[in-house]
Amino acid sequence: METKEKFMKHLILALSLVFSACTVPTFDIIIKNGQIVDGSGGGLFEANLYIRDGKIVTVGHLKKAMAPEEINATGLVIAPGFIDMHTHSERKSLQFPAVENYLQQGVTTMVGGNCGGSPFPIADFIEETEAKGIGPNLALLVGHNTVRRKVMGTENRLATNEELKAMQSLIQSSMEAGAFGMSTGLKYIPGAYSNTDEVVALASTVSENGGFYATHMREEGIGLIKSVKEAIEIGKQANLPVQISHHKAVGKSTWGKSVKTLELVDNARAEGIDVTVDQYPYTATSTTLTVVFPAWSLAGGGMDSLKARLDDPVQRQKIKNGIVWNIVYDRGGGDPASIVVANYPPNTDYNGMNLDQITESKGFEPTPENAAEILMDMVYAGGGSGIYHCLNEEDVKRIMVHPQVMHASDGSTIEFGKAQPHPRSYGTYPRVLGQYVRDQGIISLPESIRKMTKLPASVLGLKERGEIETGHWADLVIFDPNTIIDNATWENPHQYPSGILWVIVNGKVAIDHGKWTGILPGKILKKTP
Repeated sequence: METKEKFMKHLILALSLVFSACTVPTFDIIIKNGQIVDGSGGGLFEANLYIRDGKIVTVGHLKKAMAPEEINATGLVIAPGFIDMHTHSERKSLQFPAVENYLQQGVTTMVGGNCGGSPFPIADFIEETEAKGIGPNLALLVGHNTVRRKVMGTENRLATNEELKAMQSLIQSSMEAGAFGMSTGLKYIPGAYSNTDEVVALASTVSENGGFYATHMREEGIGLIKSVKEAIEIGKQANLPVQISHHKAVGKSTWGKSVKTLELVDNARAEGIDVTVDQYPYTATSTTLTVVFPAWSLAGGGMDSLKARLDDPVQRQKIKNGIVWNIVYDRGGGDPASIVVANYPPNTDYNGMNLDQITESKGFEPTPENAAEILMDMVYAGGGSGIYHCLNEEDVKRIMVHPQVMHASDGSTIEFGKAQPHPRSYGTYPRVLGQYVRDQGIISLPESIRKMTKLPASVLGLKERGEIETGHWADLVIFDPNTIIDNATWENPHQYPSGILWVIVNGKVAIDHGKWTGILPGKILKKTP
């Protein structure tokens, strides 16, 4: 009996070995023959990737394996999908859920709700997005300006204790809904009317929930150093990580001060304050046309209040003086020609024209004083947004190579062909990899990829994204290092980049040979305790 049992055991074992030897493991996608840069900052290596159920199952070489889809990446680089730490993509992602301008750049995860503005309630936005679908993954921050406006409107004053508690309650509910942290836009209304103590109180609620603090600081021109110190102090007092958004030195009088700001970041980190930075690789900013208006002029009842001030000769002159100062010394770059209209709904003929040209078209000499008058009239008629050529390339490079700086776009979801947007919404990542990595060599490929992947993932606390590892989500981009480049220009921004062949989101191919496949494989990512 015992001999028979042993025989049966050996027979079963032998049959199982034969069966195993004949079985070929199957996957959903196999990526072969590419050079992998895994996001860690280490060098490139050759290996295959085996993907099943949305995740990377194996990194290496299997003698036998099958998949209905195989990608031959010979001569190409395989990297983790890019994580854009600073976007405003959520503003139109429900209208254009593919968010193709990000997919085409290799971005597989976007962080929205930046600069103090976010959807609210966040839980409702998440529910609607999950029902509609989205191309890349999306993580959200709750905006300080959004919360302050809900509680206080746009009043130019400090918050009461009761109002602080109300804002903390709204932030708490947003964190519970899945927000990763809080953003501020202290240059914008109504955040500009808050003080440091208010921001610390609200950031402390974020800290209690394990989130981080992202800040568009009060000033990025004159006042830059003070603003960096305030951002660091908020992180210190509230005991949470600080992300300095789209770091730059605005205006000629501030050029070169990135030496000092980066030193402040290093010193803070040496003291144990977790400070990181993001940056876009361009020498122009983009925001509303009112960014050059003095903050006090934008308080109260929105556009109606501003129009009333512009109708008053005394207040109009004060507003004009503030605009002239900003044109000469700050965001205007010292010249009305440095301000270009990106989107002006009342007269789309202005899109792509600079303020110098518009002023001349009205029959006036393009002085800062005359340009300020024209700008006030334009805003009075209907707002709009602009591009401000006010940065220096040496600051851009210096900030870019700092080890705690990640590449990011500060872009938006774009309706292809409409208006004259900043090219960063189409070209940020291929621009870095083509111009600054390959052509100029100011930063290595592995280090640049780390800044696009593992570094932002670490700030967000995403443990299964940002690196190519077994068990991680298959968020991947496959590109040609010899041809990758941005094509979007100031004159013609609506152009997708070259050299990005495949983009995979959660194990599904979203971009195939440079074309969107028509699927929406992204997820809403939620902060977990």
